[in-house]
Formats: sequence, C-alpha cells, structure tokens
Amino acid sequence: MSGMMRAFSRSRAVMGPGRADVELAMSKWWTKKRPAEGQITRTVSAHEQHPVGPWLKTFPKKVIERAPSYMIWVGGTLALSYAVVADAQAKTDAMDYAHRP
Repeated sequence: MSGMMRAFSRSRAVMGPGRADVELAMSKWWTKKRPAEGQITRTVSAHEQHPVGPWLKTFPKKVIERAPSYMIWVGGTLALSYAVVADAQAKTDAMDYAHRP
C-alpha cells in the first residue's frame, strides 16, 4: 500500500491561480478547480478525417470475398422468380389457346 502512495506522490494536481475573468465571489471557487488531467481538448475536423476513403479502398476486396455466400440467395431468388413467371405465362398461353375459337 505504501508503494502505491509513493507512486502517486509526485503526480499531485497543480492548483492554478484564481481566474480574473469571473466575479470576485467565484474567484476563490475557481482556485480550487484543477485543470482536466488527461482530457483531450483538440479534435480533428470532419473534413480532415476522410471517413469514406478507407471503406472505398477495401470495398472491392470485400465484395469478392463475400459474393459467393450472397450469390446463392440472390441467384436462387432470381431463378425461382423467373420459373414462377415463366410457368404462369405458359399456363396463360395454354388457357388462351384452349379458348381460341
């Protein structure tokens, strides 16, 4: 436990001077507030991040890798739909031929 106390003995928070841009009644309160430790205050603009660029670079590779698993469902659905439409058209043609005078 004492080793733990010694580890943090040199990392005490630094108390800054009171702020001059606040009212006199609040200046003492602001002297007790310590600055944020380890808080990131600088951010990158959304225009500098290029959020879509890495996705566009890896998109063709992912499509080629995943296409076989998706083609089974897409191909099966298209084949079934075509078969149903072709069968319906054939039955309609047969019915039209049967009712021909």
